[in-house]
Amino acid sequence: MKIGQSMSWSFRRDGLKMRCENVKLFFFLTLTPYMSTSLIIFAKSPIPGKVKTRLTPYITPTEAAELYKAFVADIICNTHKLKCERVTIAYTPSNAEATFHSICGQSVDYLPQQGHNLGERMMNAFKYSFDKGSKRTIIIGTDSPTLPLSYVQKAFDALNEVPVTIGPTFDGGYYLIGLSEQNDAIFDGVDWSTSRVFSQTLARIQALNKQMYVLPPWYDVDTLDNLEFLRSHIRSMKMSDNSELPYNTMQFLKV
Repeated sequence: MKIGQSMSWSFRRDGLKMRCENVKLFFFLTLTPYMSTSLIIFAKSPIPGKVKTRLTPYITPTEAAELYKAFVADIICNTHKLKCERVTIAYTPSNAEATFHSICGQSVDYLPQQGHNLGERMMNAFKYSFDKGSKRTIIIGTDSPTLPLSYVQKAFDALNEVPVTIGPTFDGGYYLIGLSEQNDAIFDGVDWSTSRVFSQTLARIQALNKQMYVLPPWYDVDTLDNLEFLRSHIRSMKMSDNSELPYNTMQFLKV
């Protein structure tokens, strides 16, 4: 296989055919074992009744779990197109590693989330990454399978110039946060799982006199309206021959 060669593959897990398309594999030659760019993907085990619960008035808990599993698979497939030297799944609960191996395979690292709230879990994930030698680390979630890779790449590029980058969601949270150095104070005093998360985090960054790069906003898929928007967005992506189509989500939604 040539460096940078495109390939496609598919595999079947728990009745859902996981599919990756047009993935370019890049091999990096480094003089040290340290990684300069690291992407951490925060994910929950797709347990019925534990994920996408705001959708369950409209789809069953099992369907919600399968949809979320498709989100995770698509995000993994697409992030392999990034020129990122380390991809890590930060998973919860702590006994879910085998579940994520079945979804994501051997191409990523695995890290159990640790902490009493989301802020502590992100702090610990950043520490893990920087202790491994990363110079730029980004955390994203698994709530939007259509997040443009260009946004993630912009975040990595921005971390060459500023210590913090962040991408807000339309519901008041954020879909991405990136650091070029450990800074636990950013996560202090934030009311997690509320519509104030982004504004409070922004205020913390400003109070610490840290320069930042703010990405364009993007959407999470948590509600029925979000899900219908996702369907429309995927149809639009198909019409424009977008190379980042979320194939597993498309299969589940029959779009």
